[in-house]
Amino acid sequence: MNVRVGALSGLGGSSSAKRRRNGYSGYAPRVTVKSRVVKSKGNRNRNYSRGECSLHMPKMSLGGMGRFCTRLVSMAVMAVLVLAVSVGLLAGYRWLTTVNYFALQHVSVTGCSRLSEEHIRDVAGLTPGVNVLSLSMDRMRTDLVREPWIDAVSVKRVLPGTILVDVKEKSPSYLVQYQGTLYYADEGGRIIDKVEPGQFVSLPQIEVEAGMEKHLPLLADLRHAVAEHQVPFDFGQIAWLRLSWGRGLEIRLLDPGILLCLGSKQWDRNLSRMNLVWTDLRRRGELGSVGQITAEGDKVWVEKRGNSGDAPQG
Repeated sequence: MNVRVGALSGLGGSSSAKRRRNGYSGYAPRVTVKSRVVKSKGNRNRNYSRGECSLHMPKMSLGGMGRFCTRLVSMAVMAVLVLAVSVGLLAGYRWLTTVNYFALQHVSVTGCSRLSEEHIRDVAGLTPGVNVLSLSMDRMRTDLVREPWIDAVSVKRVLPGTILVDVKEKSPSYLVQYQGTLYYADEGGRIIDKVEPGQFVSLPQIEVEAGMEKHLPLLADLRHAVAEHQVPFDFGQIAWLRLSWGRGLEIRLLDPGILLCLGSKQWDRNLSRMNLVWTDLRRRGELGSVGQITAEGDKVWVEKRGNSGDAPQG
């Protein structure tokens, strides 16, 4: 027999309801499961067969169409204006680069001692009558810097018809024999240009053994030491120099005919020790009989001249 017990009105019903609201009810929570209806393809096909269509066409108001047309017309007007300005500028540039008012009338070239002004004009393409506005300053600078004797160059245009060219030439310090040809070299031993018969300058000749190229900065250090009077000889007394594995930097002096050999490692220290020995030999009056002074590491040794009075050969 099924017996259903209900809550008495006014007694247990309110307390039971409170317990349920407060979560203290002993009954299991009621779970509600929502069913999901899945339509089959057959249903969709039936809808299509009935003439139902799910496509919706976008709606456009008359106000939106007006704004779109206004924007389109504005863009077209701007494009026409830009095109007109571009054509005007191009026509103006062509007129300026052909008018005789800006024809080249004067070229000023400064800083040249070995190169001639005519050679500078030819390399830069500065022909009389050319329109100065049609000339490219960057191109002229690039062409001039390619010249072996030019170290730096400045090119300026002064309207209506003047070009200013300021050249800084390289200064040769040595003569170097390379692949059977004699070249000028700068103070760092870098080759400048080959020696021309009509422009020969008497300079010390250098020789660099294979693998000693990394010690070429010693040549610049030597030139600085000579200029600062840190050595007991002048640059004009040097006959030749050599960078060798066995002796470091070799310096052959014409007068008093001594060969100096300074080790490439700790070169400044070797130079200082050589100066001390040189000063001592000159004080004792023995410098004239010296053929070679070698300073390397912590040692300095002196070799006397041979019986014939000649200094030891490199």
